[in-house]
Amino acid sequence: MPTTLLPELLWQDGRFVRDRALVLDGDRIAAIVPGERAGRDAEHLPRRALMPGFVNAHSHAFQRVIRGRTQWRPAHERSADFWSWREEMYRAALLLSPEHIEAASAFCFLEMLKAGYTTVGEFHYLHNDRSGARYDDPVELARRIISAARSVGIRITLLHVAYATSAIGQPLRPEQRRFATPELDGFLDAVDRLRGPAGGDPLVSIGVAPHSIRAVPRQWLREIRIYAGQHDLPLHMHVSEQPAEVDATLAAFGLRPVELLEQDGMLDARFTAVHATHLSPHEVTALGGNDVTICACPTTERDLGDGFLQSSNLIAAGARIAIGTDSQSIIDPFEEVRTLEYNERLQRLRRIVLLPPSAEGPADPGRLLLDIGTRAGADALRIDAGRLEANALADLIAVDLDHIALVGCTDDTLAAHLTLGGRAECVSDVWVGGVRRVTDRRHPDEERLRAAYDVVSRS
Repeated sequence: MPTTLLPELLWQDGRFVRDRALVLDGDRIAAIVPGERAGRDAEHLPRRALMPGFVNAHSHAFQRVIRGRTQWRPAHERSADFWSWREEMYRAALLLSPEHIEAASAFCFLEMLKAGYTTVGEFHYLHNDRSGARYDDPVELARRIISAARSVGIRITLLHVAYATSAIGQPLRPEQRRFATPELDGFLDAVDRLRGPAGGDPLVSIGVAPHSIRAVPRQWLREIRIYAGQHDLPLHMHVSEQPAEVDATLAAFGLRPVELLEQDGMLDARFTAVHATHLSPHEVTALGGNDVTICACPTTERDLGDGFLQSSNLIAAGARIAIGTDSQSIIDPFEEVRTLEYNERLQRLRRIVLLPPSAEGPADPGRLLLDIGTRAGADALRIDAGRLEANALADLIAVDLDHIALVGCTDDTLAAHLTLGGRAECVSDVWVGGVRRVTDRRHPDEERLRAAYDVVSRS
């Protein structure tokens, strides 16, 4: 039976409007109707604004366990960077049992859901047991991740990762043994195993992800691209996150990473390049010209000292930008999108930078930043969400207009208020697939999930 929600404000056609009701039918949006047609059974949501749920297009959920544990420099190290952080991450990955991985992921997904993320793209590369041996079920840990998402009620695209080399042409190191997918056929067989059951669950979908140029033989890329096209799957990959990766690719192939991917036919609307913080002008043009999505993870990139995304240049070139939480240093979609804008301001020494290319006259970044946080991520994961429109998936959030961070905003300034000054606690209610998963900031299973995570964090 349809459900009708009547909020004070509703996000429609790029702005917040009054006197609109949202009709949900099953897991889809049936219609947006004038408020007077909402009917007597409509659920009134006073002092709430409804908008699409945010989409987290790049996550490593298990890394939630190292939050706060890598924010210091050991006495024997002269500096700390991405590579020293990675060693700490490896150590954590080797300690987690399947039960720990499931509990940590569920708690991480709970935090995402309460922050306003209704979908997560989980870039999953923990495949083997702690000794490096395969489980009897080679996708045991992927199933644990999916089970964790189901237990919370968040939509998930499990991006199954191919990981075969430690550097270009080099065998995996011992501490990477849990990541190993040594044969391409075995990797694709694992994806087949996941795709079967996922087809029966509307909250679960599957994608493929060669980890990076340094972690996958070049000859695998074409086969994975063909497989993704045959099965209509999203294709994600870490690209140009570090200068060392760019230098290694140049040394091995005489090409920069995006140049190599363009030459190998990888760049199209199905492809999402994660990070892309070190690009030449030609690479920016290539990504934009091939309708690629860039998944920026600004809070992780600043935490790791990765560098700045060329957001404005990429948008001008025609690329889409989505967001991800990556290492889970912070889980807050408002912080992710505003960091993109603020990074541009710091580099360009001016304000109000990220605007649609067609923007004329008075404009603020709010509309574009909300699209980056919602619609672009849904497109990157190839799901029919990220917007409040008839026939779209009923994945949405309610924002509390009385939250202290939003006091003083108007209908016209709410988008800018949210994206440039809002925070996760502004989200009061969350619906995924038409089902309310968070009500007045509480999830019905929160105490159990928190207790299970406490066990993991103390292990």
